[in-house]
Amino acid sequence: MKFAAIADWAASDEFPVAFMCRQLGVSRSGYYAWLAAVPSQRTTDDAALTTLIATLFRDGRGNPGVRRVRAGLAALGRRLSHKRVWRLMKAAGLRGRHPKAWKRTTIAGEHPLAAGDLLARDFTAEAPNTTWCGDITYVKTWDG
Repeated sequence: MKFAAIADWAASDEFPVAFMCRQLGVSRSGYYAWLAAVPSQRTTDDAALTTLIATLFRDGRGNPGVRRVRAGLAALGRRLSHKRVWRLMKAAGLRGRHPKAWKRTTIAGEHPLAAGDLLARDFTAEAPNTTWCGDITYVKTWDG
């Protein structure tokens, strides 16, 4: 982080590199080594994998998640851990679709009867504790 700041300021010629390195507490040789360094093999592999993951994500049906993208990579001969695929997808801003869990709560019996509307859809009350209503169809009983 410090080296990047030095590189930004050095490009503008505001301060000499030796002065900035001394003020930030880093060595000048370390700064020049950082400046001349090439990206690591893992960084270049991650960049290539990110483009491949983005292609699989775009061509996949319905926003595939980590598992489906990982399976697509395995089909192409690139076996990766799910954690690495998750990290690369997160860095690229790709999110899989998470369908909302749905549970059926009302199961009709053999001869269902429609419950009468005793309130006639008027949910106002003239005084407290005079009109109560509720829905307990989600409660499982022995009768169904």
